[in-house]
Amino acid sequence: MTAFSDADWMPMDTFEALPEDALQQLENSMPHRQFAQGEHLIHQDDIGEEMYVITSGHAVIMTEDDSGQRHVIARTGPGDVLGEMALLAREPRTADAIAQDAVVTRVLSAKTFHSLMDTYPEFSQLLTRLVATRVGGRDRDVLVGRNMHGYQITRRLGRGGMAVVYEAVGDDGQLVALKMMSHRLVCDQRSRDFFHREADIIETFDHPNIVKMLGRFEMFYTYFIVVEFIDGLSLFELIRHNGPLPADDVQAISGQLAKAIDYAHRSGITHRDIKPGNVMVSRNGTVKLMDFGLAKPTADNSDADRVLVGTPGYMAPELFTQGEPGPKSDLFAMGCLAVELLTGQKLFNQSQPHEFVAAVAKWSGWDPESLDITIPEELANAITSWLDPSPQNRMANLESISQWAATIQLPEDIDIFNSFDEFDPTWTEDDTLDSTETF
Repeated sequence: MTAFSDADWMPMDTFEALPEDALQQLENSMPHRQFAQGEHLIHQDDIGEEMYVITSGHAVIMTEDDSGQRHVIARTGPGDVLGEMALLAREPRTADAIAQDAVVTRVLSAKTFHSLMDTYPEFSQLLTRLVATRVGGRDRDVLVGRNMHGYQITRRLGRGGMAVVYEAVGDDGQLVALKMMSHRLVCDQRSRDFFHREADIIETFDHPNIVKMLGRFEMFYTYFIVVEFIDGLSLFELIRHNGPLPADDVQAISGQLAKAIDYAHRSGITHRDIKPGNVMVSRNGTVKLMDFGLAKPTADNSDADRVLVGTPGYMAPELFTQGEPGPKSDLFAMGCLAVELLTGQKLFNQSQPHEFVAAVAKWSGWDPESLDITIPEELANAITSWLDPSPQNRMANLESISQWAATIQLPEDIDIFNSFDEFDPTWTEDDTLDSTETF
């Protein structure tokens, strides 16, 4: 038994997944270092070359803002890890760590750190779990304010099952969105394949109603996709703030969305996750389809990709009976989305997965008479067709639906700047059937 398993300076479950030889290497490679009260463990703006684990004593974490004001942002004690984020990127520290009393630490150098990363997959998995507690958290996100590959992160826009999305400003002043793959999934090959395939797909797209990709890079032992920033609201947020939309707006939105989906289908791509949270409306009323994280080539029927994915409430019946996902399942999701825009409520609103599966299995079709309002006949016919339980009966009339496309006016009383993050419940990491899960 090594010192890591029973010492009081480190929670046992932090390193318990490491093999014995890795634990022994850590024990031998992390010397003790003492700090007197008031002494700096870490200096803001120094390049990260070491990671510290406090074994005794306490330290305060402070940062200095642009005006020179200093702020306490955290207090630490035995078992806490300091400096791993800067060590990952070998970039300047973002805060000071100052001993409040006599502090003893164990120190892990960058050389040992990267050697362990290269030698032991278990160490990489441990690290991703540790970083995940620092990044994308509900209260504070340590990436906000950092420069990532030439992009200064200004705020977090959203946090989902597969990724965290940030607003950032490029060195050229361009406002962009950075989609960062969740650290908890980096070690999973299938999740990495999904993430990289999304980048590969949207990199080839050029359509005014589909979000544009601007680049990609790897940093912090995870992956980033750079896309255009959409100054607006998702349809999920729009319904949340505004309630049901007028039929004219729903028809205009459906027309714009049809253009995007028709382009994707003609390019041989099935989206597989069309829902209000994945459709943006910009300030100028333009609809943008985004998040191709579950998309796949329509012709790809490989066994490795025959996994049931999607968001409950928008998945077509055939997906639960061994049917292949394809353009017709995207049409069903479009129908679900259109009804939700008209009513303000999900068409399939079951709270439990088994209840949703049962409801879809019994689905016999949609009746426009179920609405409390009268809608144009052409819109009613399109939605009825899209929501037919049999995929062969869904009319792929996207080209004609595209003729409905028109810009819409966002409500003036919506504060777009403060309307992001955590609003779409399908974006919670604990959702049993969100976009990262399988049946």
